[in-house]
Amino acid sequence: MIVDFQHHFVPVELAARKGFAPGERRNLIEEGVPKFTLHDKLYDVAGQLRDMDEAGIDMAVLSCNLGWDAPLDDCRLINEQIAEIQDQHPDRFAGLAHAPVLEESGLREIDRAVKELGLRGATIAAQVNGLPLDAPALVPFYRKACALDLAVFVHPAQLPGGYALLREYDLARIIGREIDLQVAVTRVIAGRVLEEMPDLKLVFAHFGGGIAAVKERLAAKSGRFGTLRRPFEESFDRLYFDAAGFEGGPVALRCALEGIRPDRLVFATDYPQDFTGATTQTGKGIGAIRDYIGLIRSLGLPRGSAEAILGDTAGRLLHLSGRENA
Repeated sequence: MIVDFQHHFVPVELAARKGFAPGERRNLIEEGVPKFTLHDKLYDVAGQLRDMDEAGIDMAVLSCNLGWDAPLDDCRLINEQIAEIQDQHPDRFAGLAHAPVLEESGLREIDRAVKELGLRGATIAAQVNGLPLDAPALVPFYRKACALDLAVFVHPAQLPGGYALLREYDLARIIGREIDLQVAVTRVIAGRVLEEMPDLKLVFAHFGGGIAAVKERLAAKSGRFGTLRRPFEESFDRLYFDAAGFEGGPVALRCALEGIRPDRLVFATDYPQDFTGATTQTGKGIGAIRDYIGLIRSLGLPRGSAEAILGDTAGRLLHLSGRENA
């Protein structure tokens, strides 16, 4: 089974609340900076299923681009619509819960989304209301995720704060998100989040912003954190990373596998923001997702590793056993 861990859907009603309508493709702008691009493929479940069939994707893990900094009412709408899609196509979609997790009402929404709606995991951004992921205010959410045995998908903050030099040239989206993911991964380790909660399952997008390229430096300098009670690598190897964000780039994939264990990597595409041409100049096309799958299978990884990356690990994280036959 091939599982795409980063696949996006937006309820058209929610897009309308932001002033967008079907048939148009344009950027959502906040604080004078492009936040992300809305377009028809985000709303079209039938079209997404056709693309999944063409790409060879068996199951997609749904998250919503408008959900990571949304108020409770918007999150409830997102969760209900994703749950409806999941119920209509139980063998094709698994949904992630969105909520304002710093609020008690948000934690109740996580409970509702999982226990009542049947969503399979949760998702947050690499910054939550401007707070880093090692902030004490996030501990109640992490405890909730552990209690419910939820994988938590960490998407890059759509407008990363704290990087003033990234405001021009659309750098906040192009490179700022990757920097922010690297910082988030590092702070989770330096802040001893995994030491305190070893059962927490965090899945960072985009190979953690390409963090394998600087992992050796981080490990070598980690004594400067002044916090760790266990080796840097021990916490790092408890994290998971998805393979999206580089539109199937072979260099990014090979670099990631130099520092990330294959059993900690899950396949992902960032569809429909990548591969469709909606937000990139390359527009490699849906068929290039098949090429990406083939690349992973061709790397000569240890036995079973390619299948783990392509779907087995995601299935375990999201408790999908038997779902494909539901």
